[in-house]
Order: sequence, then C-alpha cells, then structure tokens
Amino acid sequence: MNKIILKTLFFLFLFITAIMPALADTDYAKLYESAQVPDFELVHNIDPYQNEDYQKYAWSPFPLFRLSSDVYFKNQTIPAGYYILTPRVIKGRDYVLFKEAGKVAYIIPVVKKELVPVDFYHNNLPKPKYTKWQKFCKNVRDGFYTIFRNSSKKSPPPQSYIITENIEGDMYLIVIYYGETKYYIVFKSNKF
Repeated sequence: MNKIILKTLFFLFLFITAIMPALADTDYAKLYESAQVPDFELVHNIDPYQNEDYQKYAWSPFPLFRLSSDVYFKNQTIPAGYYILTPRVIKGRDYVLFKEAGKVAYIIPVVKKELVPVDFYHNNLPKPKYTKWQKFCKNVRDGFYTIFRNSSKKSPPPQSYIITENIEGDMYLIVIYYGETKYYIVFKSNKF
C-alpha cells in the first residue's frame, strides 16, 4: 500500500515540476533586452519569398495591421500606420517583416514562438451572419472561386489573428497567430 502511495506521489511530483515552467509568467522585458537587432538588410527592401506566396495562395496570405501610435524597438521607430505583418525565417532566426506598399519597412525579431491551440480560430474568429440573399450570393461566389481555384492550383491562405497588449507599463506585446504558429514581438512605447 505504501509503495503505491509513494509511486503516486512521485509521479505527481514529476507532473507538477514538468508544468511549472509553463505556468511561470514570461519576463518580456528580459526577452526585449536579449532580442538582437537584425544584422542584415534585404536587397531593395523586397521580401525574397514574396513571389512564392502570391503564386501559392489565392490572395494575400498575411494579416494587415494598423498601429495607432509610434512604437520603438531598440534603435528603430515604427510610426503609426498600416502594415502587412509577414513572419519569416531568415538566417535560421524568426523575424516579422513590417511591409508597406509591397516593400519591407522594418524587420523585427520574434522573442517567443509557440503552437496555436487546436480550436483557437474556430473559437475566436467572428462568424458573419448572412441574410438569405447574402447566403445565396456567397454560395455562388464560393462556387466560382472553387472552380477557378482548382484550375489555378492555388489554395486559400492560412488563418491569422492578431492580439496586442500593453504590458509592464511602457511595453507593447503583439501576438501574431499565423497558421499553426504564434509569434510574439515586443516593443517599447517610448524611446527611453
């Protein structure tokens, strides 16, 4: 009887120690400080994989994001405006490209990367409510889209979602859900 209790307590101890790091709060200030400013530039500020994306997908696969105020990453100031956020792996590291008018304006390193929970998009993306006429038009449009998509061999882009949070007073956290991966990027709200 005592051996069963000891084994149960041992496995409970192993389980708790295994999940403790996951329960600990992430120190985003430390992640911001350890993030490296990119030591490279893209030729003519053009994303080298952009053409592959537009050949593979039926429409632009990346989310459009609007910054309402300036944010700062180390020596870079990203002014308020509209940006297409594009996660990329360059030189073995994860970055998010901020694009304007098809050109890369800023390259920001990802400080943390995780998998998206299984039902995240199903639970969080809004589902539009259609009238009968709108449903009919949508079905016709989707039918034509399916016919032309099959002939062009293009696929719909991965689902995406963006969350922003004000953390630790003077920092912003932007979480980009893109396909099956979550990308975390951190900014300061002031230069100092």
